[in-house]
Amino acid sequence: MTTVPELVGPRDPIAAQTWREQRRAARRRDPQLPVAAALVTDGSERLTARLLREAGMDVVGLLAPEPLESLAWAADVGAPRAYGDLAALLSDDVEAVCIELAPPGSDLIAQRAAEAGLHVLLVRALTADPEALRAVADVAEDADLAHVVAFDDRAWPAAWHVQASVPGLGRLTQMTVVGAPSGPLGRAEILDLTVRWCGEVLAVCADPAGMPAPLLTSTAPVTLALLTASGATVLVHEQMGARLTDATFTLCGEAGRIVVEGRRVRRSDHEGVRTVWMPPPVSDRPGLVEATYDLLRAVEQDDPAMVRGATVHDLLTVTRLQDAARRSRDAGGWVEL
Repeated sequence: MTTVPELVGPRDPIAAQTWREQRRAARRRDPQLPVAAALVTDGSERLTARLLREAGMDVVGLLAPEPLESLAWAADVGAPRAYGDLAALLSDDVEAVCIELAPPGSDLIAQRAAEAGLHVLLVRALTADPEALRAVADVAEDADLAHVVAFDDRAWPAAWHVQASVPGLGRLTQMTVVGAPSGPLGRAEILDLTVRWCGEVLAVCADPAGMPAPLLTSTAPVTLALLTASGATVLVHEQMGARLTDATFTLCGEAGRIVVEGRRVRRSDHEGVRTVWMPPPVSDRPGLVEATYDLLRAVEQDDPAMVRGATVHDLLTVTRLQDAARRSRDAGGWVEL
């Protein structure tokens, strides 16, 4: 049966806050109480609500750019309520908000949601206003709220396997990536992986004339270079339309080497060569599913520290590196951090 959503308007925000406090208290008695969430979307993805529900979220409302779109899209995804504006969402009986917008809209809504006492899930690992996002983290942590960001690399089993295996390589000397996804979101994934595997990034180069090596293969020019605190130099070739799991990652250390190609992880060291096959992804949007699980875990345990994946802090780290890459591209040479 098709749900006919109700278009709701703003109500008393104090009543909404009281409801959230009562819901939080009730969950301490019953941790399995569903998490009531609202979806804020621009309509670019139509399967998000289904994925949220499959992960365990109760999607009770939807906000689109226009009230009529809110009604139509809420009916399409089976949400019982649609919102005419952000004030209506923030004053509704919801505990969390999933934001599927591009910045700067996502930044503003995330900040307003945290200030209203809502847990925040950002679907896109992008921001136009780092200060607004920093405020989200500050407000959320003061109020014991979770703030979660969806990165696909946080849901990639091979990435966790490599992260645990890197110490066995000894001192890292180099990482190369051939066929990395291009664009802001793709680069964000590679930067997040670099920090996880190689440690803090000290300098960035996106200037073709400043690269320590021009090519990784005859058809793979280096488009991004990083110097990390571990001592490793990272050389990346980005390719339009590529996916994270299509790229070839090679990590070299003084005691061995790891090569990652999708589900296959090969390690070579003094004991020989070993191959491990990782499980396939759980969906075509694994980062969103994993981030939803993270948010649910934190809410059900009433402990934001239960978030094991990416938070706003991780997005801010990536954003700082993205900005350094832009400055390197525009002004030339390396940019130190």
